[in-house]
Amino acid sequence: MQSSLAPPGSIKRRRIDGPTHQGVGSPSKGASSAFPQPASIAEALAGNGLSDGEDSDGSADDGLGPRPTLKSRSTDDIHGRLSDLEKIAVYMTQKTRTTKKAKKQLEVELDKNSTHVAQLELEKGMLGAKVEAAEKQILDLQTAKRRCEDELEDAQRKHKSRVAEMHDEQLLLKKVAAELREELDETSVRLQTKKDECTRLEATMSKQASDQVELESSCRGLRAKVEQLEDVVNEREIRIAELEEDVASRSHTIDELEAKLRKEETMRRNLHNTIQELKGNIRVFCRVRPLLGEEKDAALPITFPSCEDSNQIELTQTSENALGRATAKTFPFKFDRVFSTDSTQEAVFEEVSQLIQSALDGYPVCIFAYGQTGSGKTHTMQGPDAISASEMDAHGLGIIPRAVKQIYENTSKLAERGWEYTLDGQFLEIYNETIQDLLAPATRGKPAKLDIYQDSEGHTRVKNVTTVSVDSAERVHWLLARAADNRTVAATNCNERSSRSHSVFTLYLQGKNSLTGESSSGVLNLIDLAGSERL
Repeated sequence: MQSSLAPPGSIKRRRIDGPTHQGVGSPSKGASSAFPQPASIAEALAGNGLSDGEDSDGSADDGLGPRPTLKSRSTDDIHGRLSDLEKIAVYMTQKTRTTKKAKKQLEVELDKNSTHVAQLELEKGMLGAKVEAAEKQILDLQTAKRRCEDELEDAQRKHKSRVAEMHDEQLLLKKVAAELREELDETSVRLQTKKDECTRLEATMSKQASDQVELESSCRGLRAKVEQLEDVVNEREIRIAELEEDVASRSHTIDELEAKLRKEETMRRNLHNTIQELKGNIRVFCRVRPLLGEEKDAALPITFPSCEDSNQIELTQTSENALGRATAKTFPFKFDRVFSTDSTQEAVFEEVSQLIQSALDGYPVCIFAYGQTGSGKTHTMQGPDAISASEMDAHGLGIIPRAVKQIYENTSKLAERGWEYTLDGQFLEIYNETIQDLLAPATRGKPAKLDIYQDSEGHTRVKNVTTVSVDSAERVHWLLARAADNRTVAATNCNERSSRSHSVFTLYLQGKNSLTGESSSGVLNLIDLAGSERL
């Protein structure tokens, strides 16, 4: 898929019998292209063989032969003059029938084209409804997944806390039981001692007997307490087993939801790129920069669309005729989208952001800026001259840094679904038909020769070019700064650092899903074409 930015001055007028591809940039003030316009409906019909007029040499252009003329006759030759008039009347009748027949054929063709347009609009609406339904279902699944994850985390947290408490209680009970057993053993020893003493000391028998009864009662109470504590421990072990089964069940549910989510993601990719193809694989946008410096004193001869849905601008050219009267001519130009002088970088990127997603899905995408010198091509692609991330205002970022930022945001989300991406960047310059590597390190020796070739997959590659791993969005600012220092520039009447060469930023996106085994390979080419001095 390709999208381009071109000024109106670069587009030629053409018939609607075949698609043509034009670039998009910013139209310059004072463009002076003139296009032939039919002077009247009669001339338009004459060009298609439907006029009832004659050519300059007097011959008809509708296949009926030359038009009869009145011959020079005497005043008394009334029959001859009536014969000439009858021939002219017959000729005009046949001419009228031929014109009506051609008109009817054009009306039939117009009805067929209207029916075809209505069918295409209906298909577009159905696909839009499917996309909305799919996106809604994805949101519902994501919400259910997050809710299950929250419940699982809460259950695991409570489970761990409860297990820790029961573990502490179990240790305490074991300690108490051990103490009771030791006490019981000691009591038994004392009891045996007392019995021995009873045999030796009959005088103190009654006292020892009373002590024995008390000790036996205490032992029975301790044994009952130990049995009660053991029952509590068994109940808690059963509860722990139930909680573990519940956790396993919830984990299975989460796995099913994630599998369904991956399936919906594949469907989303297909629907997304189907929509992009319906919009057009080649699109032409037009952006007009604001007036600068002395230009502000002059009126802008451009009429912008009255609403965002319109895609046509008009250029007005004023000229003087031989009598010194000023006449104005209006030339309309149609594009896929028109950006006025007050449009922002964010609005321009929003229009091409869907193409960036297509590159992430594994499609080759090319976006290039085309226009005259000083029309704002480099500003649109990269942003202001302050390339540093700390100096650049986020609102001034161009298409290149915004595209990489969007790619990293989307790859972070896709990582949760098993996707892993690697991004490699290249930055080339073509100046005077010579390729220069803008990212090559400075060397004293002669740089390696850069040759263009086709790889095994049919992709166009450059041999010996420097390829940099783009591991973060901030890395792009460093690439732009380094490329800007190495790029060939020259002063122009409009911009002191206007670019005098073509720059090509290429980003290779390799993705692989470890869960489904899917893989994707996309290429994003962002091109800033050189401008030319205005005469």
